[in-house]
Order: sequence, then C-alpha cells, then structure tokens
Amino acid sequence: MRDRALLVLLVLLSCFGCYAGWNGANWVKERETAIELVRNQEQLAMVKRRQFVAQSYPSVILPSIQPVLRPGAMGVISVGQAEAYPYVAEVSPLGDYSDLFRGGWADIANPDVRAAGPFDLAFVIVFLLPLVILATSYDLWSRERESGVAALILSQPVTIAELIAAKVLARGGVVLLPSTVMLLSVSILAGARDMMGLLALAFVVLAYGCFWLAISVLINLVISRSTAAAIASGVAWLVMVVMAPSLALAAVDLAMPAPARLSFATELKAQKSAMTEVQHHYRDSHSTPERKPGSRIPDRLRDLYANRVAQDKGIAPLIAAHRRAESERRHALDWVRLWLPSVAVQDALDRIAGSDADRALAFEKQAREAQLHLRHRYKDYLDRDTVVTLAEYDAVPSFYFREATEVFADKTLADLASVLTATALILLAARTLCGRAATP
Repeated sequence: MRDRALLVLLVLLSCFGCYAGWNGANWVKERETAIELVRNQEQLAMVKRRQFVAQSYPSVILPSIQPVLRPGAMGVISVGQAEAYPYVAEVSPLGDYSDLFRGGWADIANPDVRAAGPFDLAFVIVFLLPLVILATSYDLWSRERESGVAALILSQPVTIAELIAAKVLARGGVVLLPSTVMLLSVSILAGARDMMGLLALAFVVLAYGCFWLAISVLINLVISRSTAAAIASGVAWLVMVVMAPSLALAAVDLAMPAPARLSFATELKAQKSAMTEVQHHYRDSHSTPERKPGSRIPDRLRDLYANRVAQDKGIAPLIAAHRRAESERRHALDWVRLWLPSVAVQDALDRIAGSDADRALAFEKQAREAQLHLRHRYKDYLDRDTVVTLAEYDAVPSFYFREATEVFADKTLADLASVLTATALILLAARTLCGRAATP
C-alpha cells in the first residue's frame, strides 16, 4: 500500500471507468431517444388510420404497430451485441415476415465491428482490470526470491502455500475490492438500477479478478525473476484476452462462416419478386368470384391477404435456412466461450446488461407473434365481412416485450462456473509447484 504506483493505477482505472460509464449512459440515452421518435411516429400513424375508421371507410383498418426493444435496466455496463440486432420492428396486418426487420437484414455494415460496441464498462472489466491486477501482483513472490528474503521467511514455521495465500488475499483486498466498489459505483451513477444486476456484476468482477490473481500466482511459482515474471504476465494477458478470442473466432468463422446478410436480403427480394409475378399471373387467369349480395369489404383485400399468406409460405424455407445457419454458428460460439474466461466474462456482462443475442432473438420471436396475431384479427374481419369499429380499433393490444430470463440465468451461471473452474485448475497447478518454490 506504500507503493505510489498502486494509487496511480487505481486512479487511472477509475478515470477509464468513469469515461466508460459516461459512454454507456450516453448510448442508452441515444437509444431511448430513438425509441421515443419511433413511438411518436407510431402514434401519428395510428391517429391518421383512426380517422378512416371513424368515417366507416369500407375496408379493414387495423393499427400498424412498431415493437421496440428497450435497453435493459443494466444496459449502461455493456453495449455488447445490441448494435448487431434490430431493436425496432414494423408489424402490420398484411406485412410479411421479411418486412419485420428489413432494416437489419439489409444492413451491410461489418457485424463484428458493430458487435464490438463502444468503450464501455465491460471493456474496462475484460481488458483493463486484468492489467491493473497483473501490474500490482506480477512480483507476488519473485521479488522475495530475488532479494534472498524468501529463504529467511521460509526458515520460520510457515509453509509456502500459507504465505502465498496470505499475500494473494492482501493484494486482492487492496486492488480487487476497491476496483469492484469503483465499478459498481460508476454503474449506479451511470444509471444501473437493478439490485440483482448489480449483485451479479459484483460476482463477475470478483470471479474474473480472482482468475488473474491465480494466473499471477502460477507465474511467480514458475519464474523466479521479477523482470521475467512481468514479461510473462504481459504475454498471459495478450494471449488470453486478445489472441485466444480472436483465434477462436477465426476458427469458428472458417468452420462455420456467418451467413451474409446482404446476400440473404438480395435472395429474399428476388424470391418475393418472383412469387409476386407468379401470383399476378394466377390472379389474371383465375378471377375471384363475386359475392352475392355484394360484400362490404372489397374482394381485392381478400386477394391481397391470400397473396401475403402464399408469399410467407414461399419465403419461409429461405428464412428458416438463414436462421438455422445463424443458430448453428451461435451455438458453436457458445461452446467455445466456456473455454475462454475473458469471453465468458464478456458474455456474462452482456447478459446482465440485456445486450446479449438471446434477448434480441426473443424480441424478434415476440414481434413475429404480434404480427401473426394482428393478421388473424384481420382475417376474422374478412371472413365476417365487417369493418372495424372505433371501439375495436382502440382495443387492439399494444406490444409489451416479455423478458425471457432472469439476471442469474443458466447461461450466466455457466459463464461464472467456467471462470471459477479455470481459477480452480490454475490454483491446483500452483499447489503442485509450491515445493519447487520453497527452494529459493
């Protein structure tokens, strides 16, 4: 604690944490502003359509809704994959599945760049916190071995395991605990407001910090010189935080390339155009029989409804194949992350923040359910040949996203278990090396 470098490192970490917290709060604010604009546009459109209903317009008019996925209560800590998935859908009675997220499917931006997100608290935890821990513990035992103090200490009735355990607890207390408190404080100031989420964040930070303390212990038991231990610590950070995740992602990309959204959007557009042409030819040669007596709702709307249903069935295999390819790749990445503590921690932070892929996919599924529900209502009016009343128009339910998982969900616990297991294995390896370190 007398070392001034410790205070400097903690101050630097706090500065980076505050900047990251500001970035996260700013991202949440921008996303909320964009959602508010979407809500205003939706309300204006509903008012205009309501005027036609009030005039008893001879048609079926139901409100088109725009479901939105708001940032989670802990969204300030990690942008995660939130930028790689759509957060707004366009649900209309006669819209097809491809219209739900056409903005997201047609996006040609690099998905890896978008998924990386800005400089947020998750980046500080995953990338910078290990550097602070390693910088303050790289000479955990090597300095005593270099100076000859180790021989004097071990001449006393104390084992090397007890000594190193005490040193780890002491350094963890003056480095890891203040860092955890600082990160929690910044999260609260930035707008994090879920108590269970803050508790989960504390668990993740402490588990990840213990992992790097275990790495430092192992290095100090293997290497006897402080300079070499410092270099080894830097190499360990570079390999585990930077190189291993990149190489793992490259391996998954080679084995299971990510389906191209631009190609998918192009194929989807071509398929819809071909089906539209086929349907036009069919309607030209098969005229719709006239209703007797005359119907209140034009038959062209029934034809349009039938075309939409047929189009949905036609593009369903293409969408299913694209979704299947995405799902297989995502499952492969989920399996790989359990072997990489830094990736497991990033995934846990994404899930705590609500910026993970599973939450985004749950939103997409619920938006599709809302679209099918609206279409079934539309078909009911067509079958009964009745127009919508004002009371019925106003009674159409709005969209409310149902959170699928809790903070301590199975996958979050799996991430924590992965980090703790890696820590235990490293400590077990260090335990076997204590005898070697006991001989300075």
